[in-house]
Amino acid sequence: MKTIISFCWVNVMIFLMVGAIQAQNYTSVQLQDSGLRVEKTEEVPVNKSQRADEDANKANKRVFGKSSEDSYAGKVVVIKVGMEELSSVPRYKFIRRTVRRADDEGAMAIIFDLNTPGGFAWETSEFLMQDLAKIKTRTIAYVNPNAVSAGAIVALGTDVIYMAPASAIGAAGVVTQGQEMGKMERAKAESYLVAAVRGVAKKKGHDPDLASAMMKMEFIYEKGDIYIDEENLLTLNAEQATMEFDGQPLLAKSIAYDLDDVLEKEQLGERVIVVAEPSGMEKFAFLAAGFSGILILVGIGGAYLEMKTPGFGIGGAISLVAFSLFFFGNYAAGNMAGYGLMLLFVLGVILIAVELFIFPGILVPGVLGAVLVIGTLFMAMVDDLAFDDNGVRGWDSDQAWDFIMRPAINLAVGLLGSVALSLLMMRYLPDVPLFNKMVMKGSLDSGNSSNITESEGARIGLQGSAITDLRPVGKGDFDGKLLEITAVKGFVSAGTEVKITSEDGLRILVEEV
Repeated sequence: MKTIISFCWVNVMIFLMVGAIQAQNYTSVQLQDSGLRVEKTEEVPVNKSQRADEDANKANKRVFGKSSEDSYAGKVVVIKVGMEELSSVPRYKFIRRTVRRADDEGAMAIIFDLNTPGGFAWETSEFLMQDLAKIKTRTIAYVNPNAVSAGAIVALGTDVIYMAPASAIGAAGVVTQGQEMGKMERAKAESYLVAAVRGVAKKKGHDPDLASAMMKMEFIYEKGDIYIDEENLLTLNAEQATMEFDGQPLLAKSIAYDLDDVLEKEQLGERVIVVAEPSGMEKFAFLAAGFSGILILVGIGGAYLEMKTPGFGIGGAISLVAFSLFFFGNYAAGNMAGYGLMLLFVLGVILIAVELFIFPGILVPGVLGAVLVIGTLFMAMVDDLAFDDNGVRGWDSDQAWDFIMRPAINLAVGLLGSVALSLLMMRYLPDVPLFNKMVMKGSLDSGNSSNITESEGARIGLQGSAITDLRPVGKGDFDGKLLEITAVKGFVSAGTEVKITSEDGLRILVEEV
């Protein structure tokens, strides 16, 4: 029963950690230090606030409790897109969640402060089509000073672009890390991405041919003094991007010297400005989510150690911390971890404990509990944004099922690694000085074996009977003492006489007499 009590503390620890993240979640930084004027004015126009009220009533799919953070309603939300934001899955998901939240709550505008060499192509295309193309809030890109590759695609998905005095945008060709794509693979990838970017760019009022020239080498682009042949990709500096043709800028509205200048040009200088950035707790959670497989390994290994040592000790504490970090990290990273999955996980652990300690040999509680534990661990690592994306593009499209690979790999690492760790503990832990005093030692009781010495604390040779089926673990009666025993040769039915052949402090092995 101590195992059931131990694992129930997972619930308490997760509540405490989630409370901490809600206190720091989505830090809103007032930009007084950056030179921006931050003055509170009246809140949002009526239509925006009505939409914010409606969206506030929507259910949160990953429910750990309602956030108490300040609303973005009527404010200008600045999202910094730096060197790593577009090449890190957790950071990408943070940007997408922030954009959706700002749009739902009725923000006045979203400004992407871009200084990025690029990032993931597929994730950028999903962000472009599923978020930027549908957003109702005004979006602004400030190239400060670089928007290259995926950064250029993000800029093309905004309503208006501004350039820093010395800046560049473009060179958005599809590249891969490692093995080079074949001709057919490249053509397929370029066809999809170019079509997606052209469509969104046109919707936002940008020249779709300009987008093609930035992404595809075979595309020839010529306008004024700008000429790109089939051997190069288009990249524009600030002067080129703001050149006017027929009274319209080529791409960017104008040059802005800093964010404060962007706000003035957009007549947003009197609005409250906030920067959406991950808090320290969220950054820690992203790191924890990245090591989900290791946390599963450590959690199961700690649970095994706890079952094999008396009282509530270091094994239970390790297991609780590991699984708490697992659920907390995946929740904060934007995966499907939530109250429902967490409670199903705890229920699964309880059912396994019932199988092992209360009704051994029934199998049904143990099998059901194992299914719940493994299923909830897998689902907790699944990206919930992928469901939204696949619901739009279709589950039969390319890359539709790629999002399950990372959870599957992490789960395999955790389960297989925990088996190996348990075997190592079984073999070596009783001989480790730090732990050999904690493992359960056998003491010689009276029995029908006379060739064992009390000083050794061993029960090898002692005979008794199995009072439950051994599958291979079960219970045995040895002269009135109830012991947990393991059959060496697999299944042993209840009532069979058995003899202890070896014990190592972590388990007692028996064979049929």
